[in-house]
Amino acid sequence: MFSRCGASRCLVHYRSLASAVEKLNDMLDVRHGRELTPRDTIKQHLRTEVMPLLKGTKIDRRHNSAMFRRSMSQLVRDAAFAAVVLGVSPTGPYVNQLVECIKHDHERMQFTSQMTSSQASRIMVHLCQVGVRDGAVLVPLVARLDFSQLKEISRVMFALAEEGMCNEVVLLIVPMYCGERWALTYDGGNGCGNLENKNCNVFEAVRILRVLSKSVRSVVEQRRIEGSAQESYTPLPVESIQRLRANLVAFVLDNADVLRGAHWANFTRSMVHFPLEFKTVKYMGDYPSVLQAVGELRRNVVKAGQGLDGEVDTLDLAALGMARLFAGVEQVQELPSGPATERKRIRGTIDDVAPGDLSKIITVLEDVPAPSGVKEQRLALVVKIIVSQMDSMTFTDIIRFLHALRNIEGSAEFFPSLQAIVEVVSKRLMDAARNQEGKQHRAQVPYTRLIQLATLISAFRVKSCKGFTVYLSHILPSVQLFKLDDATSLMNALAAIGPKDGQEFCAKVGGEIMHRVASSNGDEDNGALLLLYPVSCVKLLRASVLLHAVPSNEFIIRIFGDARSQQEFPGTFTLEEASAVFDISRSLYHFSRMKVEDTEWKEVLWSRGFVGFLLPLLRHLCSTWYNELVGASGKSRRVSYVPLAWRSTMETLFFLLDVNLDATSLAVMEKRLQEIYPVCRDIVAKAVSIADLQIRSRGSTGEAHPFSSNAVLHVVYLLLMFEHIIYHATWQAEVSGTTQEASVVAERMRAMKKDYNALITTDGGAAQGSGITALELMDRIFPPRGDGANECTKPLIGRSEVMEITTNLPFAISLVMSQGPINECFCERAVALMVSTGD
Repeated sequence: MFSRCGASRCLVHYRSLASAVEKLNDMLDVRHGRELTPRDTIKQHLRTEVMPLLKGTKIDRRHNSAMFRRSMSQLVRDAAFAAVVLGVSPTGPYVNQLVECIKHDHERMQFTSQMTSSQASRIMVHLCQVGVRDGAVLVPLVARLDFSQLKEISRVMFALAEEGMCNEVVLLIVPMYCGERWALTYDGGNGCGNLENKNCNVFEAVRILRVLSKSVRSVVEQRRIEGSAQESYTPLPVESIQRLRANLVAFVLDNADVLRGAHWANFTRSMVHFPLEFKTVKYMGDYPSVLQAVGELRRNVVKAGQGLDGEVDTLDLAALGMARLFAGVEQVQELPSGPATERKRIRGTIDDVAPGDLSKIITVLEDVPAPSGVKEQRLALVVKIIVSQMDSMTFTDIIRFLHALRNIEGSAEFFPSLQAIVEVVSKRLMDAARNQEGKQHRAQVPYTRLIQLATLISAFRVKSCKGFTVYLSHILPSVQLFKLDDATSLMNALAAIGPKDGQEFCAKVGGEIMHRVASSNGDEDNGALLLLYPVSCVKLLRASVLLHAVPSNEFIIRIFGDARSQQEFPGTFTLEEASAVFDISRSLYHFSRMKVEDTEWKEVLWSRGFVGFLLPLLRHLCSTWYNELVGASGKSRRVSYVPLAWRSTMETLFFLLDVNLDATSLAVMEKRLQEIYPVCRDIVAKAVSIADLQIRSRGSTGEAHPFSSNAVLHVVYLLLMFEHIIYHATWQAEVSGTTQEASVVAERMRAMKKDYNALITTDGGAAQGSGITALELMDRIFPPRGDGANECTKPLIGRSEVMEITTNLPFAISLVMSQGPINECFCERAVALMVSTGD
């Protein structure tokens, strides 16, 4: 934005500085109804007059140096505010120059020595708002902060915490505390709306406690996660944290009568959110009034008959805050009907808390120590107040209340509250949809809250919310970029309410969502989204199945990508993501069973989804797992979804090929089979070898494998399915007629059948040094027969497994029609097993 600026000048003259300060301050002054100076005018002033001053290294000694440095401090403050007003880039030349000026001030003009605490705090806030994340620029500014001015401290700490800079709060701001104590003071002058300012510093004390607990918790949890690197961390300023917290708590409790209900809610939440490492509150012995209050609460409320044992912890203080919050209102059994303004409010209690903030209390009620009956009474009272005032709440506050219901699932208040929220939300969304039709945007619903609503609808299994679907159908055309997780949340919500609110309409809206995903442009525009975001894409596919929404051709191509580019999966999918293959195959299976007459759509689903992505991916994972098993002598990970993926993939293949020719011609079926046979051949060979390795591994350990990882069970299913497809397809070709085309197809199918028979009778794909054929494997997995029948060998497959296989096959196994070697072996051994009298 400020790519061109004036020539650098080392010496700064007071006249130039004073003129620049006066002009910039006047440009940014919007008091008394003044309009902001045009942006271009501000930019020009910053470029030509301010930036050269920021580059200065020396001051003109002919003027009072203290006055000079005070003016420079004011200029830097206003320059930082101008960056916020103009929305400049945090990495642009203007902000870089401003940051360099502050960071190197000790080597240059040294104006920070004359900077006030108010100026330093505002500069830090403005830099945070612009997006500066350089902690070094904060160091000279932090030194100017005055902890006797709580408003300035809270302003800085809150701005840093909001930008995720909790380390800076704990390691830079807190250590500057030197034990200051405070007396109650009120701000003078007029506030917003020209009303008398009633703000006081004890309010800021509560705000600081809230930010302090959040920041300390964030830093401690981050260090806990990165435990191995803790030796390199700067030690936490434990004593400063403890002393600051103790003095703030005492200041708050000594001025309890001044606080409003929302302050007590935030005080309670801040105490609950301190981590366990800071549970004990030190230095409370300096405040007898606090110790007395805690002791009385323990005796009368929390732990009947138990007094103070000499130690105060954060939960004691949270209980104090909660007791104050409910003082005088816990005995209220019935709330007067009508708006909240029509009944008398009790200052400093929940009756004095805005309905949008009451949801925050629900999240900590269970954590604050109190008798169970008292907790239930408090919960019922809070929920009753919120529900009674829901019509006056904003949409955002209602969604926050809905989110808070997660903390009370199973309680008596949960279901009635959920119903009340859904009714209000549905009505609000209906009104917003009508406003959309009339081009009125005043009732616009925040997009992020809409996504949160969708997530909660599916999480709570809400059955109906008509306004959600109607509003969604109105705004979808205007959504420019759809995140996959957002689309999944919306689709899952539509699937939950579809049966009651209209399956066809919800599916239509779901189709529009998938269209928006397909048309979204991003950095990954030419690649398969499944390669970039496997988990998110799998969830989205599953949601479309639940919704019975038919994906468009564009959506399928966007998800699975170009078929020619999916033959290699280097590092994209690992064995940990093998469950995604199962989910993808199940989604394709359900798509293949949808009654879609579009031939082009079926071809896209086949070529992009199955042939271009699923089969190559399964082959890749089979090879990866096989190599891992060989390298580990069969003792690899116990849980893998690769075997289960064999089964689900073959089920999908069976319906996509349509070997019964119910809706496909012989030529199309044979062409598709020729396409997938080489890949399936590799998968079968690797599957047999993996099952063999797993059998030998089981023999040495004696441990059974989980269902999803049981290669022995699933390879039987794989072989039976694959053989049935080939043999039945060959039979179909042979009986289809005597035309030349049919004869050619039959000849190709007989050649494929011959190759398959060679595959299952050779050990070319087995592990080196211990080859086993597919037929030998089939014979081996059943209980021994003949002379070996009495051996004390636990069978690899029993009656229950045989029943499971035969029940779930999409065809009936038979020794009469389309008989194959695997089919024959399985039938004979399975029948013998089922009719045997042994255990």
